[in-house]
Amino acid sequence: MRQSSSWLKVLPSMRPVSAPVSVLSKRSLGLLLVLGLSLAACGDEEAACAVGSEMQLTELFFGRNRQNAAPVSETEWQGFVDTSVTPRFQDGLTMFDADGQYRMSDGTLVREESKVLILLHDGSTARSRDIDTIRDEYKRQFSQESVLRMDSPACVSF
Repeated sequence: MRQSSSWLKVLPSMRPVSAPVSVLSKRSLGLLLVLGLSLAACGDEEAACAVGSEMQLTELFFGRNRQNAAPVSETEWQGFVDTSVTPRFQDGLTMFDADGQYRMSDGTLVREESKVLILLHDGSTARSRDIDTIRDEYKRQFSQESVLRMDSPACVSF
C-alpha cells in the first residue's frame, strides 16, 4: 500500500510507522484507558482552588432593544436592577455595557446595546431559581425573547 507523503511537508519530524494497524490500535486503546483512569483518580483534589474559595459565577446578557418601543433606558435598567436584582443579591454584583448581536427565533439578526450582569453565588438551587426569576422578570417587563445565562465555577478571593 502506498502512503501519501504530503503530510511530511507540514510535520517533517513525523515518520510513517510500519507496525500493523491492529497493534497500534491495541496500544492506543491501552494508553487511552490508562490515561482515562489516571484522570478519574484525580478527583476533587484538582478541582480545589489554589487561592480563595470556589463559587459559582453567572453572567447574564440583557438586550436593550424592544420591538415597537424605544430601547430600555439607563433609568429603566437601573430601576430593574434596584427592584429585581439587588434584593436577591444584596452582597454585590458587577454590571457593564456591551454591544451584542442575536438571531431571533424568526431568523432576524439583531444588533443592540446590551447590559452584562455578573453574579457570584454558592450555586445552590435557590440561587439558580433567583437568577431564573430575574431573567423571566426582565423578559416580561421589557418584551424580550431571551436573556442569555452562562454559569461556570470560579476561584474567588476578596
